[in-house]
Amino acid sequence: MSITLYTAPDCLRCKIVKAFLDERGQKYTTFDFKEDKDVFNKYYRANRPSIYRNPEGVEFPIFDDGTVIKQGTGEILAYLLSGRTLEACVTRSELLHGWISGLNVSACPAGQEDNFTTLVRLLAKGGLTVELHSDGRRADLLGRVLGEGVVSRMVLDIVGPAALYPAIVGEAPSREELAESIALTRVHADGLIRVLVSAYAGGDGMTRVTPAEAGEAAKMVLDACGDRMLPVFVEAQQAPGLEKLEDQALLPYRSKVRASLVKAEIRKPEAH
Repeated sequence: MSITLYTAPDCLRCKIVKAFLDERGQKYTTFDFKEDKDVFNKYYRANRPSIYRNPEGVEFPIFDDGTVIKQGTGEILAYLLSGRTLEACVTRSELLHGWISGLNVSACPAGQEDNFTTLVRLLAKGGLTVELHSDGRRADLLGRVLGEGVVSRMVLDIVGPAALYPAIVGEAPSREELAESIALTRVHADGLIRVLVSAYAGGDGMTRVTPAEAGEAAKMVLDACGDRMLPVFVEAQQAPGLEKLEDQALLPYRSKVRASLVKAEIRKPEAH
C-alpha cells in the first residue's frame, strides 16, 4: 500500500495522522498544499469530485492509498485501523475549530469495539475535542468509551419512535439499553439529549418524523427513564430536498414532546 498525505501548515489533524503512521512504521509521502502547491493543485483538479470542502475550504488531511480517498482525521484513522469496516459509525465531522464529531457509538459493528475505542482515544489524546453520539443502542460500548474519560461532549439522539428506528438507523434500543444510555448521558459533564426531527428515506423519497411521531419518541424516553422532568431538546435534522425547518415550524414538535417530557426546548445547532 502506497500512502500519500496532502496536508496544511500547522494542521493539528494532519499531525495526528502522521503520528499514527510513524508509530506503526508505515511509510508515506507528504505534500503540503502551500509548499507543494503545483503537486496539490494537479491532484485536486484530477480528484475534485471526491474532495470535500467545509465552510473554511478544503478539509485536511487528505489520504490516498491508490484505492480510496479519505478526508478528516476520524475517517482516515478509522480506515487505517480496520479498513472500511468502521464506515458505518465514523463519518465526516461537521465541527471545526478543534472539535471533531461523526462518531456514532451505536452504529459500531460487532467485533470492532476495540478499534472504535482506540480511535476515540487517539483523537482526544492528539488534541481534538471529541463529540460522541449515540441513538440509544450499544449502551455497553457507550459506557466503555465514556469510561476512557476523553469524550468532551456526549449527545444522545432519539431519532424517532421505536417503530421508525429500522427505517432511520436500524433496530430500536431495548428499554433497558435506552435507560442506560440516558443515565450515562445525564451524568456526563456535557451531556445532551435530543429528540431529533429526523430526515430519512421513505416510500416516496425523503421525508421527516412528524410531530405526532416525535411525541411517541418522547413517550418512549419517558417509559425508559420514568422522569417527566428530564431535560431534552427538540432539533431538526436538515436534509437536501426537504424544506429547512426553522424554530416556528418546530413548535408543534415541542408541544407533542412536552406531553411526556415537560422541560423540552427547541435547540439550534451550534457552530464550532
